Amino acid sequence: TMAYHRAHGLNTHIVRIFNTYGPRMRLDDGRVVPNFIQQALRGEPLTIFGDGKQTRSFCYVSDLLEGIYRLLLSEEHYPVNIGNPQETSILDFAYTINRITGNPSDVIFKPAKRLGDDPQRRQPEITRAKTILEWEPKISLEEGIRSTIPYFRQKLGMEE
Repeated sequence: TMAYHRAHGLNTHIVRIFNTYGPRMRLDDGRVVPNFIQQALRGEPLTIFGDGKQTRSFCYVSDLLEGIYRLLLSEEHYPVNIGNPQETSILDFAYTINRITGNPSDVIFKPAKRLGDDPQRRQPEITRAKTILEWEPKISLEEGIRSTIPYFRQKLGMEE
């Protein structure tokens, strides 16, 4: 992208997207948000691979779109991270999902995936987004999950 920008003067933008969630996620994409929400809505224990201490930073889809839109309108041509810097352990995330859904089941632990397949920490550095785009995420994890659950209920045929 930068080569085309430099060589041809194209107006390019590079966004680095971090863990995004919200309605319209594929139920079978294998990521932790759809996996946990589905298990919780079915009343099943949530499956954690490893000890649950690994972290993720979840960005609600509307926040991501706002960041991308601001980047599109900017003059910035270098990469900009768009994501939520608020880290949550997978174990805490599981407890949050269970609390919000009212799932009475606990969590179960399974062996961690192969080394390198599951990073221990994911946290975007968004200083450039804050400075250049005057952007940062606004939707809290709890608010975003509460907005996402009805979509999963509908897709699973569990209308409220």
